Amino acid sequence: MRVLITGGLGFIGSHLGDALREKGNEIIYYDLKNGDDILDLKNLKEKAARVDGIVHFAAMQRVISGFRKPFEAIEHNIMGLSNVLQAAQENNAWVLFGSSKTVYGQPKKLPVKEEDDKNPTNIYSLTKLVSEHILRDFCRNYGLRAAVVRFSTIFGSERDLLDRAIPTWMYKAINNVDLIVEDPERTLDPVFIDDLIPALANIVGLLAKSEKGFFDDFNAVSSQPVKIADAVNLVLKLTNSRAKIIGTRPPRSYDFGAYTGDNSKIQKLGFRATPLEPALKIYHRRMQAALKDGKYSPEEIKDMLSYYEK
Repeated sequence: MRVLITGGLGFIGSHLGDALREKGNEIIYYDLKNGDDILDLKNLKEKAARVDGIVHFAAMQRVISGFRKPFEAIEHNIMGLSNVLQAAQENNAWVLFGSSKTVYGQPKKLPVKEEDDKNPTNIYSLTKLVSEHILRDFCRNYGLRAAVVRFSTIFGSERDLLDRAIPTWMYKAINNVDLIVEDPERTLDPVFIDDLIPALANIVGLLAKSEKGFFDDFNAVSSQPVKIADAVNLVLKLTNSRAKIIGTRPPRSYDFGAYTGDNSKIQKLGFRATPLEPALKIYHRRMQAALKDGKYSPEEIKDMLSYYEK
């Protein structure tokens, strides 16, 4: 099978690419790091020629980025999907789309199931939900085959962006840097990257066998809720850190509240959630190795450390 992954050199995309290659698939990595812009339709169509499927992870990522640059978020996330759909339709290819738990906004009940109401509270989340609706329509009216996976605080390898929440906590704990914690009472539903990738590969297999018009969606969640403050303290404990929490920040106007998802649906495709503590222990060893090998640039480290100065 020939698969193109947009954002293929990113955290999730690169791990999925590795897994699919191990199964004998040909992978085309479409990523800005290679000069491949998701808004360049001509280039995308050329790279996607004769593909069986497109995994679409390229986008403006993160709620805060969308808040700061709302028009860029709309352009990249909506028009990027439009370009992917054109390339997919030309090749009769299926599409796997990376969405976000944030499409639910503040859930009315927990844990959240796939069919529950979706009420985004920010531009980033709106672009993800609009993209989901577009995909559904293309499946219903144009014969596309597609699946949506809503990610929830994925963590666990050195390929993640250092300035995301869990990588930041882990780096500061290892280096004994005191922490300021944002919205400490908010509940997360973090997912270990090693648990996610086999399930994504199985969804790719499902799409490859699907018939015209197929659509499905999945919450990629551990169903193991944890408060941010408790997660930070667990990281400090596991790393034997001398760092401590020296302050907190309130939630931002565009943030959402507590979140816990129901993972019973994705479990049917092989997903199994590792408990947070053993997953963090593995991540601790991986980040220590990454730091020893100089995997993080001085710019990445400076940007992460200066987060609350921005």
